[in-house]
Amino acid sequence: MSPRDTNVRMTAAGRPAVNRLPLIALVLSVVALAAAGVTIGIGLIQRGAPAPTVPVLKGPFGVSQDIPTSFGAVAIDNVEKVNGLTAKALSGVTHGISNYVPPNKTQVQASVTLTNLLDDRSQAYTPTQFRLLVGKKRKPVTEVRASFRPGRLQPGASLTGQLKFIAPRNGSRLWIEFNDPKRSEPVLIDLGKTGRTPDNAFDGFHKQH
Repeated sequence: MSPRDTNVRMTAAGRPAVNRLPLIALVLSVVALAAAGVTIGIGLIQRGAPAPTVPVLKGPFGVSQDIPTSFGAVAIDNVEKVNGLTAKALSGVTHGISNYVPPNKTQVQASVTLTNLLDDRSQAYTPTQFRLLVGKKRKPVTEVRASFRPGRLQPGASLTGQLKFIAPRNGSRLWIEFNDPKRSEPVLIDLGKTGRTPDNAFDGFHKQH
């Protein structure tokens, strides 16, 4: 048999048999690539899309400042202090009064805004991510009353609400701390100063578009 004849085998019907080795190799290659694609896809789903690059800004920050977070921004828009009422001012009736503040305490009311700048996922939030810090030692006041409940902030959405803390009425310096779950250190906001948002604060999010 000649070299040419070795590449073409005849079937019983007299027709040349098709050499399927190249086709099988091609199919196996496609299957392998598909499997690799599935593996990569699962990996991306498990890890999630890469987080935007948020610049590291020096704190503490101030009131009326949009502060970058891992998901977008947080801001304390304004702060009010409401001093407690004495028993005399209340005609001696102090029991059963909703949100009663003792005369040696002050109620710190802060308007807060959370903004989700992520394009592809919602962000969980809860009022307990905020706490008040009092005095030089920054003693925490963990109990907080809020006008909003825990929930999820949809992409591109903002939430504005009010936080209320009860602090000692002694003129101590006050801060609000926000716990960003994807940052190693909480965001610290000095309630005694007004901040300014840097022009490049949110470049990491804008580059996603």
